[in-house]
Amino acid sequence: MKFVSRMSPMEREALTSLMEKSESHKIRKRAHAIILSSKMYKIDQLAGIFDVDRDTVSDWINRWENHGLDGLNDAPRSGRPRSTRKAKSTAEETAQRPNEAGTSGALKAIGQKEVA
Repeated sequence: MKFVSRMSPMEREALTSLMEKSESHKIRKRAHAIILSSKMYKIDQLAGIFDVDRDTVSDWINRWENHGLDGLNDAPRSGRPRSTRKAKSTAEETAQRPNEAGTSGALKAIGQKEVA
Protein backbone atom coordinates (compact mmCIF):
# COMPACT_ATOMS: atom_id res chain seq x y z
CA MET A 1 0.00 0.00 0.00
CA LYS A 2 1.13 3.49 -0.80
CA PHE A 3 0.87 6.42 1.58
CA VAL A 4 2.54 9.78 1.91
CA SER A 5 5.69 9.49 3.99
CA ARG A 6 5.93 11.41 7.24
CA MET A 7 5.51 15.13 6.89
CA SER A 8 6.76 17.92 9.08
CA PRO A 9 4.39 20.17 11.02
CA MET A 10 5.36 23.00 8.64
CA GLU A 11 4.42 20.92 5.60
CA ARG A 12 1.11 19.94 7.20
CA GLU A 13 0.39 23.59 8.01
CA ALA A 14 1.22 24.66 4.44
CA LEU A 15 -1.02 21.92 3.00
CA THR A 16 -3.86 22.87 5.34
CA SER A 17 -3.54 26.49 4.31
CA LEU A 18 -3.61 25.54 0.61
CA MET A 19 -6.57 23.24 1.17
CA GLU A 20 -8.54 26.05 2.81
CA LYS A 21 -7.42 29.12 0.87
CA SER A 22 -6.10 28.27 -2.59
CA GLU A 23 -8.01 29.84 -5.45
CA SER A 24 -7.49 26.68 -7.49
CA HIS A 25 -9.97 23.91 -6.83
CA LYS A 26 -7.45 21.39 -8.17
CA ILE A 27 -4.77 22.45 -5.69
CA ARG A 28 -7.26 22.40 -2.79
CA LYS A 29 -8.29 18.86 -3.76
CA ARG A 30 -4.71 17.62 -4.12
CA ALA A 31 -3.63 19.17 -0.81
CA HIS A 32 -6.59 17.53 0.93
CA ALA A 33 -5.73 14.16 -0.63
CA ILE A 34 -2.10 14.41 0.57
CA ILE A 35 -3.26 15.26 4.10
CA LEU A 36 -5.64 12.29 4.12
CA SER A 37 -2.96 9.99 2.73
CA SER A 38 -0.70 11.01 5.60
CA LYS A 39 -3.53 9.86 7.90
CA MET A 40 -3.33 6.42 6.23
CA TYR A 41 -6.29 6.69 3.88
CA LYS A 42 -5.79 4.17 1.07
CA ILE A 43 -5.55 5.19 -2.58
CA ASP A 44 -8.86 3.49 -3.37
CA GLN A 45 -10.54 5.43 -0.57
CA LEU A 46 -9.09 8.72 -1.80
CA ALA A 47 -10.12 7.96 -5.37
CA GLY A 48 -13.69 7.46 -4.13
CA ILE A 49 -13.68 10.60 -2.01
CA PHE A 50 -12.38 12.81 -4.82
CA ASP A 51 -14.14 10.96 -7.65
CA VAL A 52 -10.96 10.39 -9.64
CA ASP A 53 -9.11 7.33 -10.90
CA ARG A 54 -6.75 5.61 -8.45
CA ASP A 55 -3.85 6.29 -10.86
CA THR A 56 -4.56 10.02 -10.51
CA VAL A 57 -4.27 9.80 -6.72
CA SER A 58 -1.07 7.79 -7.08
CA ASP A 59 0.32 10.52 -9.36
CA TRP A 60 -0.56 13.19 -6.78
CA ILE A 61 1.30 11.25 -4.09
CA ASN A 62 4.33 10.70 -6.35
CA ARG A 63 4.44 14.38 -7.24
CA TRP A 64 4.21 15.33 -3.55
CA GLU A 65 7.03 12.95 -2.65
CA ASN A 66 9.25 14.17 -5.50
CA HIS A 67 8.47 17.89 -5.62
CA GLY A 68 6.74 18.87 -2.36
CA LEU A 69 4.32 21.78 -2.60
CA ASP A 70 5.37 22.51 -6.18
CA GLY A 71 4.11 19.05 -7.13
CA LEU A 72 0.54 20.15 -6.40
CA ASN A 73 0.55 22.56 -9.35
CA ASP A 74 -0.52 21.47 -12.81
CA ALA A 75 2.34 20.32 -15.00
CA PRO A 76 3.15 22.62 -17.92
CA ARG A 77 1.24 21.74 -21.06
CA SER A 78 2.13 22.26 -24.67
CA GLY A 79 0.09 24.49 -26.91
CA ARG A 80 -1.63 27.79 -26.54
CA PRO A 81 -3.10 28.61 -23.11
CA ARG A 82 -6.87 28.77 -22.81
CA SER A 83 -8.37 32.21 -23.22
CA THR A 84 -11.03 32.49 -20.56
CA ARG A 85 -11.66 36.18 -21.25
CA LYS A 86 -12.93 35.45 -24.78
CA ALA A 87 -15.14 32.58 -23.62
CA LYS A 88 -16.49 34.68 -20.76
CA SER A 89 -17.31 37.69 -22.94
CA THR A 90 -19.06 35.45 -25.49
CA ALA A 91 -21.17 33.88 -22.74
CA GLU A 92 -22.02 37.30 -21.29
CA GLU A 93 -23.01 38.63 -24.73
CA THR A 94 -25.22 35.62 -25.32
CA ALA A 95 -26.87 36.01 -21.92
CA GLN A 96 -27.50 39.72 -22.47
CA ARG A 97 -28.78 39.40 -26.07
CA PRO A 98 -32.58 39.25 -26.23
CA ASN A 99 -34.15 36.18 -27.72
CA GLU A 100 -34.08 36.79 -31.45
CA ALA A 101 -37.59 35.50 -31.95
CA GLY A 102 -38.78 37.66 -29.04
CA THR A 103 -42.05 37.13 -27.26
CA SER A 104 -44.03 37.84 -30.42
CA GLY A 105 -42.17 35.04 -32.22
CA ALA A 106 -42.91 32.66 -29.34
CA LEU A 107 -46.58 33.66 -29.32
CA LYS A 108 -46.82 33.13 -33.08
CA ALA A 109 -45.31 29.69 -32.66
CA ILE A 110 -48.13 28.66 -30.31
CA GLY A 111 -50.82 30.46 -32.35
CA GLN A 112 -51.62 33.41 -30.07
CA LYS A 113 -51.54 37.15 -30.69
CA GLU A 114 -49.37 39.57 -28.74
CA VAL A 115 -51.31 41.80 -26.32
CA ALA A 116 -50.05 45.38 -26.05
